Amino acid sequence: MHCHAVNASNGDLIDIIPLCSDSCHLDYDRDRGLKYEGVSVDYDPPDDNTYCAQCGVIAACGPDACEHQRDNIVVNRFLSESGETCEHGNWIQVPERMLK
Repeated sequence: MHCHAVNASNGDLIDIIPLCSDSCHLDYDRDRGLKYEGVSVDYDPPDDNTYCAQCGVIAACGPDACEHQRDNIVVNRFLSESGETCEHGNWIQVPERMLK
């Protein structure tokens, strides 16, 4: 999982924005007028499934992820109005309205 770190003026980390790929990271920063700081990869496994803030695709799987979510290899998708779920009803890509 790639991430965009948000730091306070004193340098303290205040938020991590999850992203599925370097391409989505570049697009995320460009679309919001942010400075691209290069590839930043979060190696800590998440407690829950994490979705790309740019395109909504699953970017990292938590311990309760199903095999369809873990096996998803399509990243950097176009935004989706309805999203995509697997046969178990789990999100592979969340709808655009669910992105922060």
